[in-house]
Amino acid sequence: MCTINTEDKILNASIILFSQKGYSAVTTKEIAKEAGVSEMTLFRHFENKHNLFEKAFDKFVFSPKVIALFEEFEWDLERDLNKICSSYQDTLYQNQKIILMHFKNEELNPDFDATLFKFPNEFKKLLCNYFEEMKSRGTIRENPETLAMSFLATNFGLFVTSLIMKKLTFETDMQVYITSCIKIFAKGITC
Repeated sequence: MCTINTEDKILNASIILFSQKGYSAVTTKEIAKEAGVSEMTLFRHFENKHNLFEKAFDKFVFSPKVIALFEEFEWDLERDLNKICSSYQDTLYQNQKIILMHFKNEELNPDFDATLFKFPNEFKKLLCNYFEEMKSRGTIRENPETLAMSFLATNFGLFVTSLIMKKLTFETDMQVYITSCIKIFAKGITC
């Protein structure tokens, strides 16, 4: 039988509560209660709520799988972008609780935002490097940073739209939509 260690219990409880109420509205006392531990135990493991959020974010969002993806390219624009897009969508769906938490967070907190934007910023750097290499190979002509931002914005928009539309009936198969969008995007940026 597998048991969850104390730190994981606290991390899991924090993600559930943060996504339900937003970061600011959740107390460490509530998290400890949800995890079935004392508040002192929570502080022994994480010191404060912000450290807890950072650890939860690192555990649940920026996985080594995403980094590994950027080391396995075929240098075929459509195929690579399909893999990147599918992986990005999977990561967003796996972490929709954290994203929903951000939507519920009403106050601006620079520390909180820095942690939350870690994933898209790292993803953007990886995309920029990819597009820079594709430009040096003569495959694309546009500015790599602009392409990375456009690609991220389009994909995040797809994620948010599918979250909303799923509740209203989203009848297009996601993979069909991804393939179609990538074909259009790749066609528009190739030399």
